[in-house]
Amino acid sequence: MSKNLALRLAVAAVGIPALIIICYLGGYFLLAFTVLLAGLGGLELARMFLQRGYRTNLFFSVLLPIAFVVAAFYAYPIVNILVLSFFLLVIFTVIDYSLVSNLDLEHFFGELCARFLPVFYLGLLASFIIKLGLMPDVGGWLLVYAFLIVWAADTAAYCGGIAIGKHKLSPVISPQKTWEGFYFGFLGAILAASVAKILFLDIGWFKIIIMAVVACFLGQIGDLFESAIKRHCRVKDSSELLPGHGGVLDRFDSFLFAAPTVYFIAIYWL
Repeated sequence: MSKNLALRLAVAAVGIPALIIICYLGGYFLLAFTVLLAGLGGLELARMFLQRGYRTNLFFSVLLPIAFVVAAFYAYPIVNILVLSFFLLVIFTVIDYSLVSNLDLEHFFGELCARFLPVFYLGLLASFIIKLGLMPDVGGWLLVYAFLIVWAADTAAYCGGIAIGKHKLSPVISPQKTWEGFYFGFLGAILAASVAKILFLDIGWFKIIIMAVVACFLGQIGDLFESAIKRHCRVKDSSELLPGHGGVLDRFDSFLFAAPTVYFIAIYWL
């Protein structure tokens, strides 16, 4: 067994049960986890964009994403923070460039994106982790379900890609991902949904499988999206915080897309 695989397994052995417990307990445990996810993820994005030559700051990269999470926890209208964030982002970026005589518009919009992305990618998406977890009666279990879907899909995609992967899924964004691994991810998600149905979720088979398939698809899109950011910033991992796994974004990129998906399906269909 390679050292990297051993580290991955060791972190997973501790992290998976801990995260399931946090999802189930909810409350301030869930708030603390999601604040860490938004804050540390924001720092990782800032580091990557700085390495690419874009200016960032803690207010846009860390504090505003955390504000979304806290607002969701205390049921404050997120749309207010959304609109305020947009205006602040544009105002501060325009002021930064207003006195520049040789304005590079390409760099201007790149820097605007570097400040804009953490707020919405981390703040807005992470706020739906809170919203899902706080849903009456089934919120905690649905959050556990969303995490299991992502974990099972990621594991199945990795194993399927290693075993029989031949056809590249996205050669430019993520050269190591294959179509075979992509399809194996759905098998893992369906298996996880079946286990959730049998053990703790009283939802019809059709609905729970469809929700798993959609969440798996969006989760894999989230994985590709984070890979595109890393490719643009020319880094391999978002950080080295989690041994064998990379950074917070590397580990939770799919979850950031899957949890809101489960939330919206739950409130409109279940």
